[in-house]
Amino acid sequence: MEESKVAVVYRLIASRLTETRQAYSISKALHDAFGDRILATQLSRIASVTSPILWSCQLATFVGLVSVLENKDGSASIPLFARLVRAEGAEVPVELEAEAAVICERYRVFRNKLFSHNSTQREHHREIFDEAKISWDQLDADFDAVERILALVADMNHELSIDPVPFLMLRDVKSTESMIKKLLANIQE
Repeated sequence: MEESKVAVVYRLIASRLTETRQAYSISKALHDAFGDRILATQLSRIASVTSPILWSCQLATFVGLVSVLENKDGSASIPLFARLVRAEGAEVPVELEAEAAVICERYRVFRNKLFSHNSTQREHHREIFDEAKISWDQLDADFDAVERILALVADMNHELSIDPVPFLMLRDVKSTESMIKKLLANIQE
């Protein structure tokens, strides 16, 4: 039996969101383990490894987060998902889409400045990050909000209301968090 378009879009969003949160977990674990020393001491023995990992994970975090929130044609995103669920007769509150749009906008410009182009501002990564008032706590809260929005919209569709994907997403993210913490503990010994 072929999956409906709404189910396919849901799975694409859930998959991308899981991968994005996993990358974020690695980035946050690196920061928690080494702090700003990763970026400040380029000549240290760990910086040559941790800096590119941190940059890659931050790239994946901001590009992935915006991709699941952007309202663009042809993009498997929460706005498209909400429209598809609404087209099947469910009442999806516009407040959910509005909340997603606010989160998207918070990161869209930052993503464009630092990760989508080879901006001359890239050298000022830390200052731009601080200026945008993007904190680890803010990112945690926004990821939680995006997962909540996705789950609420999915619950409005009978086919997806009993779907195990949210539980699988959480398991995958927790597994990544656990593994990176073990690896970092070994590196620091």
